[in-house]
Amino acid sequence: MTNSVFAKYLEKAWPHTFAGTLTVRNIAGGTPSDPHVAEGWLRTKLADRDDLIREAVATTMAERGITADEAAKEVDTLKHLNGFKRDDRGLYIEGRQLKAALKEAASVAVASNKLKARGWGKTNKGLLSYLSEHVMVVEERLHLGVSEPTGIAQRFVHTWRGTGIQYEEYVEEAKVDFTLVTDHDFSEEEWAMIWLTGEQQGIGASRSQGYGRYEVVRWEAA
Repeated sequence: MTNSVFAKYLEKAWPHTFAGTLTVRNIAGGTPSDPHVAEGWLRTKLADRDDLIREAVATTMAERGITADEAAKEVDTLKHLNGFKRDDRGLYIEGRQLKAALKEAASVAVASNKLKARGWGKTNKGLLSYLSEHVMVVEERLHLGVSEPTGIAQRFVHTWRGTGIQYEEYVEEAKVDFTLVTDHDFSEEEWAMIWLTGEQQGIGASRSQGYGRYEVVRWEAA
């Protein structure tokens, strides 16, 4: 935004700026890997003797009533590798993912009456719409502080075609620095209700599997 011809009015348009840091216990990548990269990785890591693949084949045989060869072919087509985007600074998630996590946290906080549902701003908007329009994550890329994932987790996925295997890169103890700007003067308690709820809801992929919980370890008005 610093290149805008209206940059001199920036502080008036977005008067509240916060610098923050999250430490994420274990964050999972949800971006489908480049097919060629994924195929190469799977070739080096997986073999017919892989116990998980054998179990998936057996499950697919039982579910579909097909032969072992047919089930093996189905499972092979349902191997997926999801991970993180990368650049010269290492692995990163996108700023929009933090924005989505904030919206989800606000939704949960409203549902449990931690925050009022409506009455935000002069037009008395609902909190989710209001937050979407009045809180912005400045960075497009939020780096995790590492160049390689900690490891790759594997689990079953179930589709109409049968049982497949999902592989996901994950990073333990990721550190995420970010900047938020807003034109609404949320109180400290209101921010606390959003962030404390978000800490348990998590960020990133596979949150239902226990990934993505974090702590806000820095929150400073800039």
